[in-house]
Amino acid sequence: MPSFAIWQFFHLVALLYWVGGLILLGFYWLPRWPRMDPSRQAWENLQEILKGFSLGGVIAASLLLLSGYAMVLGMGGFAGLRPAIWLMVILGTMVALGAFHLFFAAHGRLRKALAQADMVMAEKSVAKYAAFARFLAILSFLLALIGVLGIYR
Repeated sequence: MPSFAIWQFFHLVALLYWVGGLILLGFYWLPRWPRMDPSRQAWENLQEILKGFSLGGVIAASLLLLSGYAMVLGMGGFAGLRPAIWLMVILGTMVALGAFHLFFAAHGRLRKALAQADMVMAEKSVAKYAAFARFLAILSFLLALIGVLGIYR
């Protein structure tokens, strides 16, 4: 079984991918997408990009859960956790479930809208994806802060 430091490494790599992607998509790219007046092919490309990111998010979330729970076990299990770490475990699990939501629901709505050539629904889907990505990015940032501060108490 890998040492605590190895689990921490994988946890941080997954966190960097997840939060970096959420910030890029949620705060910068997707909010500007409707103003770009994209072509049908651009919409298809966006759908493929979001599919790839969302799948990567599911993988990152799974790795975050695996490494996070492995670190909890490495710290002696749930019984000895400090409140900050408990909060991180609970909220982190909720954020990881958000990754599954982005892949299955949010991305699925966009795929369905493009298959039906419903551009109004596609724009709404992108806006909802961006809003949820922003929410998850902020929550993930707070989780990282809670985790860092909670270690030293």
